[in-house]
Amino acid sequence: MRNLMKADLRRVFRKHIYWIIPSLLSSIAVTLILQYSADFIPVLSILAMNKNAGIVSFSSTLETLQFALSLVIFLVLFTDDFKSMTMIGMIGYGMSRKKLVITKFIDSVVLSVIFYIIMLPLIFLLFAVFKEPLVGINAEFVLLTTFFAILKTIANITIAALVLYVTNNIPFGLFSVLILQIIPIGLTLMTQSPLVSKLHIDRYYMDGMFNLALTDFFFDLVPEGILMTLLCVFIYIGCVLAGTILYFDKKELDF
Repeated sequence: MRNLMKADLRRVFRKHIYWIIPSLLSSIAVTLILQYSADFIPVLSILAMNKNAGIVSFSSTLETLQFALSLVIFLVLFTDDFKSMTMIGMIGYGMSRKKLVITKFIDSVVLSVIFYIIMLPLIFLLFAVFKEPLVGINAEFVLLTTFFAILKTIANITIAALVLYVTNNIPFGLFSVLILQIIPIGLTLMTQSPLVSKLHIDRYYMDGMFNLALTDFFFDLVPEGILMTLLCVFIYIGCVLAGTILYFDKKELDF
């Protein structure tokens, strides 16, 4: 499994799409971030009035990067293996399907973390140069929103991988990432109805749960924030990964 992981990462790092597109979008995201003041108190005031706020000013600038990065990592990790039948070959040579799925998941985590780690120091540097240095609650805000962006990216790829394993169709996997971005908008529109708003269905979806956790952390409700984060990770990453392993282990390899 370790050798497969190394081979996957070496192959991905050679692909220009992994570096060029996310790097360009990272630059755009940082530019957008710099449009906001270093004073995030108004954002926190909005959160205080509405703890279920779907997108706050700073984190909204990461949405495009998060979406694009999910697509890019999904493409570079899975396209070659499915098109060239490499996956069938590895299984034929004796690699367990469970190890294969877990390896791809770990690869997606590593690739997601790498890009956000590259972008994060850049944000702090540019704020220090062009605005005010990010310290205290401002730095905490940036770190937390980036942390949750990493988790959302990993969740997107994990769900898209499940769709791919089920359908054997790469476009369906890509389309599922798009759907994951559209769902919060639909839930927001649905909650405009007084009847639906009482159900608070938005707080059970991935974005709503992560945003609630973020709010808990900012209001010093650390145990609640940790619990909500773990619950969301368990449902949208852990359960999806477990479902993928169980399904793929019994699947007829006809792709």
